[in-house]
Amino acid sequence: MLINNKIRLLGIMLIGSILLAPLQSMAGENPQIVLPNGLEIKLFGPEDVLAMATRDEAGRLVLQLADGTRYQLIEDILDPQIANKGDGLFHPMDADLVIEALARVDAAGKKIAMEVEVYVLPLPRSGLLSSSACDNRIFLSPGVVEIDVRLAARTVVHELGHVFQCRFAPRESGTAWRDYLALRGIDDGALYSEDAPRAYRPTEIFAEDFRYLFGGSDARDGGGIENLDLPLPDEVGGLEDYLVSLAAPVKVAEDARSGEAPLALSNYPNPFNPSTTIRVVFSGRAPANPAGVEVAIYRADGSLVRRIAGGAVAGSEFTARWDGRDNRGNPAPSGVYFYAVRLGESRAAGKMLLVR
Repeated sequence: MLINNKIRLLGIMLIGSILLAPLQSMAGENPQIVLPNGLEIKLFGPEDVLAMATRDEAGRLVLQLADGTRYQLIEDILDPQIANKGDGLFHPMDADLVIEALARVDAAGKKIAMEVEVYVLPLPRSGLLSSSACDNRIFLSPGVVEIDVRLAARTVVHELGHVFQCRFAPRESGTAWRDYLALRGIDDGALYSEDAPRAYRPTEIFAEDFRYLFGGSDARDGGGIENLDLPLPDEVGGLEDYLVSLAAPVKVAEDARSGEAPLALSNYPNPFNPSTTIRVVFSGRAPANPAGVEVAIYRADGSLVRRIAGGAVAGSEFTARWDGRDNRGNPAPSGVYFYAVRLGESRAAGKMLLVR
């Protein structure tokens, strides 16, 4: 039985002068680390994980979490599941590198409000050797050689991308996930599905996009993504803005909420190319003069794209068409846009996706 003799208690230390020091809650043995980018991390180091593990009736080492989730751990590197024996030891990821990678995540300066549990595994899980993420948990598997800073960053931020997707664009939610698939150009279910090879699974592509766009230079080591057939994330118009908008909706969307007379909004088609119709349903009759309804289009960063004058009124409905152009008549690029509708003190806003 070979348990890595390098397993040690890994304290949470300051990242360095280029990063703000994380703030720690002092409650409990595993304090919550609040990073400047908004991430709230509860880290379980290798010794913490071993302390949670017990032996089952067959003598196997089993990690059991508070919610009952169980993972059998592989103690012997000679186990046939370990194809590459490396240097003969299991090497847990350095906890300092984990926190550094998480602290370097930068979504255009926006706060990422997520609570994440990170488990730095001292031993791999039977049947699940690679690092993985589930809901708000990240499991970081050990290597068979020392894990360097770049591999740590790539792995940590990729798995954080999975947590981000589960939190802000869950596959079950519908709209946000479908918008991503359309914008990324991976909405062909025959080619891109969760049953496809790893590089063609939409959730893996999302995690790679997150890593590439927000993880920094170490996480972007190699300069590419797993699926070599896809354009790089920064070559997809509007993709970065869209991912940022998931976690940090622009201020116009926050401010333009219903006033005294609620407005029901929708636009169709959505996603669209090149034009879409914005539909407003009033609680009573629509105004006789459609010029009294103000419609404005904003980018995901909150900057104004277009003001739309006029529209059509029928009963309690008002409709206005946006042709996908800005105030100068130039075609707007692919991406996420917000439309804000105002009538007197009544305001409302919606989100739409332009895919060129």
